[in-house]
Amino acid sequence: MRVSMTSRKRMEDSERWRAVGRIEVGQSITVVALLFGVHHSVIPRLWKQFQTPQTIVRRPVGGGPRVTTTAEDRYIAIVAKRNRKATSTRVTSMVTMSIGKAISAATVRRTLHMNGLNARVPRVCVPLSVQSRGARLKWCREHCNWTVSD
Repeated sequence: MRVSMTSRKRMEDSERWRAVGRIEVGQSITVVALLFGVHHSVIPRLWKQFQTPQTIVRRPVGGGPRVTTTAEDRYIAIVAKRNRKATSTRVTSMVTMSIGKAISAATVRRTLHMNGLNARVPRVCVPLSVQSRGARLKWCREHCNWTVSD
């Protein structure tokens, strides 16, 4: 009998203890997996985890410690909202100077994204001078009545 595993099922702690109990009683791994609706590779890992530290409670997920506090995250969002045209690198330098703690630009971009603000990327184009804008406007006024056939 094959079990289709299209979605993952996370076992609760009570189910984990019950599965370990069934293995201790002598039921096969395949039968226990079918009973709980999980893939047959889950049960041996659960059994191995139980045998080494004698517990099957889920361990905390890894990841580095937070660099910024929630107050600093709010401050980053406030600085970005006050300076709408500032790039994320500029926001980083402004925040670093004011709080006195080094924060990476990636952290600022991630914080802005979590607050619904997109990181700003500076434009690459060169702004037009006053003379160039005047010349463009003059050309547009001269050619505003053109048609496709002209």
